[in-house]
Amino acid sequence: MGRISNGWRLAKSSWRVLSQDRELLSIPIVAGVISLIVFAIVAGAGVLLVGDNDSADWAQWIIIVLASVLAMWVSVIGQAAVISGAGQRMDGEDPTLGTAFAGARGRTGRLLEWAVLATAVSIILDVIRDRLGFAGQIIAGIGNIAFQVASFLALPVIVFENVGAIESFKRSSQLLRSTWGEQLTFTFGLGLIGFLAALPGIAVAAGAGASGVTAVAIVGVTVGVLWVLAVIAVTSTLSAVFKTALYRHARGLPVDLAFAPSDLSGAFRPRGAR
Repeated sequence: MGRISNGWRLAKSSWRVLSQDRELLSIPIVAGVISLIVFAIVAGAGVLLVGDNDSADWAQWIIIVLASVLAMWVSVIGQAAVISGAGQRMDGEDPTLGTAFAGARGRTGRLLEWAVLATAVSIILDVIRDRLGFAGQIIAGIGNIAFQVASFLALPVIVFENVGAIESFKRSSQLLRSTWGEQLTFTFGLGLIGFLAALPGIAVAAGAGASGVTAVAIVGVTVGVLWVLAVIAVTSTLSAVFKTALYRHARGLPVDLAFAPSDLSGAFRPRGAR
């Protein structure tokens, strides 16, 4: 319960920071839509060009990987823009969409490197999951959690230090290891909050779909989907704000007063704690 309550406090602190620049909420939505469009165009056009036969399997696989990297690239540029904007706020500035994206635009090459690395890790874990059965699912699950935890601060490192993907991963791991330990509470707390917040939208969509009335189903499902997308946008933006605060706290830089130092230090369970 302590971890959940700490996660809740951190989420509220992140929201207080975000409430000063609510226009940043639009960034994950725009990035998410563009990401889907990019994937659909590249993957769809590529598969159509190479055709559908046995000899085209490898070509199709390469095209899907390329589409995934590009879609991931767009997504992380959006996250980097929010991180940049949050950093500007914590430096006492008044960020806009333009200044937030300017901070990310200067790191597009580095962010592409990160998109390649994240996609490669995802593919490797998927192969392990598919090839090793139940054991593969366990290994892939543990590997995914380990990567997410170790790379938690990778994007802030790229945005604020302008280093490559491998170096940002190392720096992220070092920042976590040199501060408070290994186990994040914010991600679990925010995930739970997001799940609970999305339930009304899911319930509306499910109820409307089961009504048997076409008009009700269309309206209800649309409202439910928009609700869930809004929740995803909010939680994604809150996560980016928190990462910025945690990175700055780890580096000894000023953090918004909305965050209590004790909560940031408690975002990880100290090594050896039980």
